[in-house]
Amino acid sequence: MNFSFWEKYFIESPTDITIIGSGIVGLSTAISIKRSRPELSVKILERGSSPYGASTKNAGFACFGSVSELLDDIENMGEQACMEVVKMRWDGLYKLKSRVSESVMKYQNVGGTELFRHQDGGLEAKCLDQMSYCNELMSDHLRISQCYTTQKNNLLESFDSIAIFNQYEGTINPIWMMNELTRQAISLGVNIINGVKVENINIHEHTVTATDNLLINYNKLIVCTNGFAAQLLPELPVVPARNQVLITSPIAGLDLPSAYHVDKGYVYFRQYEGRILLGGGRNMDSENESTSEFGNTEVIRSYLLNVLETIHSGASEKVEHWWSGILGVGESKFPICTWAHEDVLVGVRLGGMGVAIGSFLGEKLAAEVI
Repeated sequence: MNFSFWEKYFIESPTDITIIGSGIVGLSTAISIKRSRPELSVKILERGSSPYGASTKNAGFACFGSVSELLDDIENMGEQACMEVVKMRWDGLYKLKSRVSESVMKYQNVGGTELFRHQDGGLEAKCLDQMSYCNELMSDHLRISQCYTTQKNNLLESFDSIAIFNQYEGTINPIWMMNELTRQAISLGVNIINGVKVENINIHEHTVTATDNLLINYNKLIVCTNGFAAQLLPELPVVPARNQVLITSPIAGLDLPSAYHVDKGYVYFRQYEGRILLGGGRNMDSENESTSEFGNTEVIRSYLLNVLETIHSGASEKVEHWWSGILGVGESKFPICTWAHEDVLVGVRLGGMGVAIGSFLGEKLAAEVI
C-alpha cells in the first residue's frame, strides 16, 4: 500500500473500540455497539478488500444442525452443551433475519434435507431411530415443533430412498448479506478500513502493528478474525480449517429444491440459478486442511467431483469455478467469547456455522465490551 500522511494519521488515531476483522462477527459487533452506544467511536481493520475468511466465501446455508450432526455433537459434547450451541445458532439466525431482511439477503426457506449413502455405515438407521429424540430436544430448547420429518428421496437415485427434512432451514446470498451489514455499519458511523493486515498486538502499549509500518492505538480491542485468530493470540484454542467449494455452469432441467447435507454436515450442496453449488469434504484430509492458506487440493477436489457425479451424472464436466474459505474450529463447538488480555476481547471459533452464529456472537461481544 502507499498510504498518504492523511490516511496514515486517520488509521493510527485512537478510537474507543477497534475491531479486527470485517466478517459477519466484526460487522455485527460494530452495529450492536453503535446502536446501543452511538457516541462511541468504532473502527474496523480488515486485511482484505472484502472479509478475508469465510463470510463471503461460504455456500450460503442458513442452517443450525442436521440429525447426524446433532447426534455426533451430543456424543462429543453432551446433550446440554450441544443444545446450548444449537440455541446460539437459532438465536443468531433470528437476529440476522431481523437485521437483514429476507428479501435483501435473498433468503429462501427451502428447508434442509439430510441424505444418506450406502457407505455411511448405518448412519441412516441411527438417525431415523433417534429422530424423535432430536425433535424433543428442539421442542424443549428452541420451542419449535416437528423440526425433523422423514421424506422420500425421489430425485437423487445415488442416495438412499429415505431422507430427513428440516423445515426451518434455508439458503441466502452471502454477498448480499454482507453488503447490507456493511451498509448498516457505515450508516451508523463505523469506519471500515480495508487493506490493513494486523501482524501483532502489544497489550502493554495498547497498540497493534500492521503492514507498511502502521502503529495503531486502541482503547478497547476486539479480535474477530476466526480461523486466523491464533496468528495474533497463539494461546487461543482455535485452529484454521480450509473449506473447498465448487459451482457448475447452468445444467438444463436441474431440480434440487432443498439445501442438502451429507456425512454429518461435512458435505453440502444446493441449486443456485440452475447450477450445482457443492462444498466441504475437509474430513477426508483433515491434517492438510487445518491450514490458513487458501487453495484447492487434489484430494478434496477428487472427492467433491465424485460426490458431484452422484448428484448429477456428467456434472463434473461442467465445473466452472473453485474457491475456498477459512473456518475457525476447535475441540469444542462453543464459540470463544472471552477477554484474552485486559482491554482485548476475542470472539472467534464459529465451527463452520458463521451465518447462523455470527449475529449472536456479535451481540454478545457488544454487550461484553459495553
